[in-house]
Amino acid sequence: MSALRLSDAAERLQAARIAPRAERRRFRRLPITLSGRMLGPLGAEIDCRTEDISPGDVRITTSAEINPDDRVVIYLDKIGRISGTVARVSGEREYAIIFDMSAYKREKLAEQLTIMIAGAAAQDGDRKIRTPRPHRDGKAEIDVHIDGGGIIIGEVVDFSLVGMTIRTTQVPPRLGAWVRVSNVDGRIARFTEDGFAIDFESRIR
Repeated sequence: MSALRLSDAAERLQAARIAPRAERRRFRRLPITLSGRMLGPLGAEIDCRTEDISPGDVRITTSAEINPDDRVVIYLDKIGRISGTVARVSGEREYAIIFDMSAYKREKLAEQLTIMIAGAAAQDGDRKIRTPRPHRDGKAEIDVHIDGGGIIIGEVVDFSLVGMTIRTTQVPPRLGAWVRVSNVDGRIARFTEDGFAIDFESRIR
């Protein structure tokens, strides 16, 4: 049986359903870049792009000027319609938006993002999250690129929106080291008996 089990990941995300505000805090925004169109508070339609996104919120870049507490509607490639309220200005033409969706829609978005992280979808221009290649015993094998050079080839044991666990026969990177899986950054969080775990984190480059 494949180690990449999307249904299991989705079930884990749904299992601990809690209050919406607290639930939003459960998820770390991931650096997934998607193009889209935004309807501002005055109804104008403007291009936008995600810088990172989670099932609870998103950080977008757009040429529009919007203000905290403005309600906006965003249509994102591969995801569809999402609405929310501007929480803060994150940078020049960058805005953090908190979604106002139902728990069911949040779970569906979590599943979509999980699939993207797993490599089944999502691309940014010529960059693409590569689908993990099959291992000879049917398990999913993937390359982990170490910051500063080096690649570890391992087997994906488990994954979610916040990280993944890798089994490998190679020497793992040091704790806290930055690594990159496809186009997602993360840090080595802990060692396991036969590998290591990665926590996904956004990184300023």
